[in-house]
Amino acid sequence: MEPIKIITVVIADDHAFFREGLSKVLNANNHYKVVGEAANGLELVELVKNLRPDILIVDISMPELNGIDAVQQIMNLKIPSKVIALSMHTEDSIILQMLNAGAMGFLDKNTSKEEMYEAIQSVLVDNRVYFPESTNMHMMNLLHASSYKPYPENNIEFTDREIDVIQMICKDFSTKEIGAKLELSPRTIDTHRSRIMERMNVKSVAGLVAYAYSHGIVSGPIQ
Repeated sequence: MEPIKIITVVIADDHAFFREGLSKVLNANNHYKVVGEAANGLELVELVKNLRPDILIVDISMPELNGIDAVQQIMNLKIPSKVIALSMHTEDSIILQMLNAGAMGFLDKNTSKEEMYEAIQSVLVDNRVYFPESTNMHMMNLLHASSYKPYPENNIEFTDREIDVIQMICKDFSTKEIGAKLELSPRTIDTHRSRIMERMNVKSVAGLVAYAYSHGIVSGPIQ
């Protein structure tokens, strides 16, 4: 029997009571281990530099350095932690800024523990964008209609294989599912995705989806 892969987590929120509660919920599941807690964005950046956790659960509004700017700094450091935004903010523009910084999902602070586990599975294991079921259609349409910046001024020419990968990501296929359909290993799909994102100059799968729709690589409304 293979040992359980422990997913390491850092929580960033300026409310100690909320951090402690979320930490207890995650540590009660033997798949997760909270390795650090930050009360502001500056503390978060330093913790991530030292701990390099798998997942960051980050409040958007924090003192000293907000969640958006903190995540931007972390992405610029090329630290491969995945980010889930957790906030009471529901304004589209704020959520888009957080996704543009590099977050791969958004949850309201009233989320259930089951939804938290599902979000972590989605962004870390499946490398999928995650939004709650109640807001998923709205958020995906928002991503498709947005225009993430900065984009290269000229449209990029993608290979047929890259187009296949992009389109399947936008249809919410996981890495494993894309590999099976294209008869490629998951590692090869990960390499394609990383190169595509680098060429698009985006920091997350959310940015990839927005780029694909805004540049006509994928079209049509969300079903």
